[in-house]
Amino acid sequence: MISASAISRSTSTRPLRVLMALWNGGGNVPPQRALARQLRRAGHDVHVLTHDSLAEGFAGDGCVFHGLATAPQWDSGAPCGPDDEIAFIAQHVSGSAAFAADFLAKHDEIRPDVCVIDAMLITTLDAAMERGLRWVALNHIAWSPEGRAQSFMSSIAAGLPARGGNGTFMGLLEAAPLTLVASYAEFGTAAAAPHIQFVGPIREPAEGAPWPRRFPERPFVMVSLSTSFQHQYGTLRSICEALAPLPLDVLVTTGRGLAPEQLDVSGAVEARAFVPHDGVMPHVDLVVTHAGLGTLMQAAGAGVPCLCLPNGRDQDDNAARTTALGLGRALPPDAAPVEIGAAVMSMLDDEALRTACRGFAARVDRFGTLARAATLVEACAAQV
Repeated sequence: MISASAISRSTSTRPLRVLMALWNGGGNVPPQRALARQLRRAGHDVHVLTHDSLAEGFAGDGCVFHGLATAPQWDSGAPCGPDDEIAFIAQHVSGSAAFAADFLAKHDEIRPDVCVIDAMLITTLDAAMERGLRWVALNHIAWSPEGRAQSFMSSIAAGLPARGGNGTFMGLLEAAPLTLVASYAEFGTAAAAPHIQFVGPIREPAEGAPWPRRFPERPFVMVSLSTSFQHQYGTLRSICEALAPLPLDVLVTTGRGLAPEQLDVSGAVEARAFVPHDGVMPHVDLVVTHAGLGTLMQAAGAGVPCLCLPNGRDQDDNAARTTALGLGRALPPDAAPVEIGAAVMSMLDDEALRTACRGFAARVDRFGTLARAATLVEACAAQV
């Protein structure tokens, strides 16, 4: 396990060969791509083992892409029912013997100095531990022992033979030499050992001009319901119907899971497939979101309240935490337009809510500590 003294110092004295293993789950990808780019900027040779749907992006980042030899492919933007998604994750991602075997084979081929493994690849984490490899777990789920997502992940960890049927997801990450948690510590509910390092959202500020508002005299609301496919059309349609007649300036980003032209927008509502949030978030008065952890942390880091309409995965847990922190409110994804509109207008008038959000933003690093995350990976590689 990496020591506290090793964590506190930079160890980059020579170029390293780094092997990253991850899956295309949507929100888990941006912090891992950011870390890969930071390691490349530090002069390291970065290899990435993942699904083919991420090949172009990582290759563009200057990494060496490696496809999976036996584990099935996955694309988070492709249409898929929630039950099918959960089944795929359980069998072919978190609980996948094939993914672990592909990882070990690639490790033996390229012989990296250190590995960075997506925390959801539970069997792969276990394989690295059993082999005694140098590895870092990258966790992109709130650090909390309770909640629906943690229960699901722990049910898979409990089935690992080496855990004797008593394993938990957090227990596995606590056994790692080093775990990077790509979130603000406040979004978790549990204390962490020194080798559990909270590095924040670890992302680079996007360049570009601020979003050109059409109605700058009105409150500005951004709607973002995940870049991946989650059957979010019904919720988005209700949100657009709710906000169109209100005296607002509204930007809706649909992501890859839905085309903007599929939405019937009117009034002050404008729909785009993608807009860099960094150019919009500092000017937004409210975010309406599915409660993906990445979006919530971007909003929290900018001091913007969130109305959460969680749609599955870990989003119910994230929405509950946002509410508990006083950073927003939550509604069910099938909330009626009139209920959504009333919540939006009430939140825009809530000065105590805005004050709490600004206070939170003043206490955290908006973009996380990306350089520190890379330094921690280097420190793990240097451990004897």
